[in-house]
Amino acid sequence: MLRRILGTICLLLLFPCYSYASNLTKNDAVAVMDFGTRPGASTYEINLNNAEYASSECMIASLVNKHCFQVMDKDLVMNQLKAEQLNTKGLIDPDTAKRIGDILHTRYIIYGNVANVSVSDTGAEVMGGFGAGFKINVCTVRAHIIARVMNVETGDILMAVRGEGASKSSFINIKAGHTKENVKVLQLGTQNVTMDSVYNAIAKAADDIAGKMEKQA
Repeated sequence: MLRRILGTICLLLLFPCYSYASNLTKNDAVAVMDFGTRPGASTYEINLNNAEYASSECMIASLVNKHCFQVMDKDLVMNQLKAEQLNTKGLIDPDTAKRIGDILHTRYIIYGNVANVSVSDTGAEVMGGFGAGFKINVCTVRAHIIARVMNVETGDILMAVRGEGASKSSFINIKAGHTKENVKVLQLGTQNVTMDSVYNAIAKAADDIAGKMEKQA
């Protein structure tokens, strides 16, 4: 009898710990923060081209398209938080998260980091007539993003999801040193890649995360 009573008490004590996660549904309102970049995750050029902003925007688009959560308007969210001078990028501590929740009147936020952006290169050189050759650079850009869902009232992490995305990048280098016109190229490590390929890799990583969150919600 005593064992049954103790077992019941244990269940009552443990129940609240799991109720937060079970209460999170696809109909809940969430605010998506600007994602950060983990130190050493990507080069200076990638940071300059707003990989953090792109990842949060892609995350919002994927969540909305999958009808996963009621996503708050990003511009309205940032306008409300700007005056408070709160850290809304990258990792967010529970105290700051609670203030964000009070300002936005929301219980849940999604935040995280671009964990890694890498590239693998395979180049093929083709020589034309009269010494005029060109090189076709073909690269695969891979992006990894880690996203978390926090209950701002409790500081509990309800979800921690890692997403991966890959995109092909190719452009032509003329022997004289020129590249194809109207193609934005940046250097990632020692390789040149197109901006579109970086954005596409981040978008696919964000979509991967949204799909996993959809299954868990």
